[in-house]
Amino acid sequence: MATGRMTALDAAFFHLERAGQLLHVAGVYTVEGQIDVETLKRDLSARMHLIPRYTERVVPVPLNVANPTWEPDPRYHIRNHVLRHALRPPGDDAQLVKLVGRLFGEPLRRDRPLWELHQIDGYRGDRSVLFAKVHHAMIDGVSGVQLLQVMFDVTPKPLPVEPGSLPEPPPLPSPGAQLARAVEETVRLGVKRARQLLDLVRRPGAAVAELREAASAVAAALRLALSSPPPTPFNGHVSVLRQVAWATFSLNEVKAIKNRLGGTVNDVVLATITSALRAYLEIRGLNPDRMELRAMCPVNVRAAHEHLKLGNRVSMMVAPLPVGIFDPLERLRQIRTAMTLLKQGGETAQMTRLIDLMELLPPFLQKPLGWLQVQAAPINTVCTNIPGPPVSLYVQGKRLEMLVPLVPLAQGIGLAFAILSYADALTIGLTADPALVPDVERFRALLAAGFEELRKLAGVETPRRTEGVRPERLRRPEMAAGRVA
Repeated sequence: MATGRMTALDAAFFHLERAGQLLHVAGVYTVEGQIDVETLKRDLSARMHLIPRYTERVVPVPLNVANPTWEPDPRYHIRNHVLRHALRPPGDDAQLVKLVGRLFGEPLRRDRPLWELHQIDGYRGDRSVLFAKVHHAMIDGVSGVQLLQVMFDVTPKPLPVEPGSLPEPPPLPSPGAQLARAVEETVRLGVKRARQLLDLVRRPGAAVAELREAASAVAAALRLALSSPPPTPFNGHVSVLRQVAWATFSLNEVKAIKNRLGGTVNDVVLATITSALRAYLEIRGLNPDRMELRAMCPVNVRAAHEHLKLGNRVSMMVAPLPVGIFDPLERLRQIRTAMTLLKQGGETAQMTRLIDLMELLPPFLQKPLGWLQVQAAPINTVCTNIPGPPVSLYVQGKRLEMLVPLVPLAQGIGLAFAILSYADALTIGLTADPALVPDVERFRALLAAGFEELRKLAGVETPRRTEGVRPERLRRPEMAAGRVA
């Protein structure tokens, strides 16, 4: 039996993938030390029963009469998914970024479960880095963060993992079996929806409310689709190449800024990104004055009981990035006001309603409509903010020093930002097409400058590093000398 049929949103991420639009998400996890790849494989294998989707592959349905299903892969083996690389000395950040960009630009094999974990050794001489890739059809940002606490430990000395077991996978269903199952499910679903429709007809008030909400959601989407964002150097045909960069900030400083200047952590981050984008447009010879860019911001709609439920439970809102405003404090105020109005106006609920309406359409219509939505997306960039683990994570007893999130590029959008908090840090990961953004590494300094502006305006001081107090036995001669003096 099928272990799970894709939702319309999951299937959209699966079907809309193209050569220049690889739809997997990723993360770069630097380790405070070196780890052993064989131990990593054993540890992950012992935990696969907790995330069985990672041992399942996608099986399509003939004629696209239903969305694909997830089926246990009879040929699954951990060695196909955990791969090792080594950087040549000195193993610096430039080498790491180059390798990660190349790996991120390679597609996941569709005849296997849609994930890979790359161990990169030789970073800064004797350290390891983990680079994870997972298809967006499997997870969204929140479920991806939840998975981190399954794959890694919350203490450097965890209890031994009790290896779980998965049932022996049956052969993959034949195309005929998939078709027969899809027809059966379609008939059963049709009967269920007919009953729901009959129930609505018996309650005219509820039926009118449902139609009004659906019409409002469709109208809002049409208004958005018919509007056009301003042109930028990073909006154009997206190639198959990828380049990445990242910048890390103190989460405590971000919170202090929002406490003093108002707004949320997300508002402060969007203001920082807006400042960097304004500076970048000026570097590229454009005048950003009176310009307002648009960012697609995914919104988590996952309920509390859906913890560790894979797949996508997201809506979205389109947020303005007022790059045309010179004053950084006024930029933050404008972003804070706009985000508040968007939340109060119910844009997220309208987008959720649209996704629900997509679920009602036959799969052969979902695919072309999804493609049209991507092509007509009236946005300049993507900014996705994901609350990460509030505590440190460990692998083989060694702490994960930094978690860098990376999101895919859609056609026409050559620059995307992903934000992830982890312990006491907040990292902004950038994905770019080097054909459109040949100098993405510039954004590290531009983001730092934008954040520094806000930090100074808020009067937040950066704590100075001081040497720790030496043990008393080392201080005794000095103390004795002081007494003698």
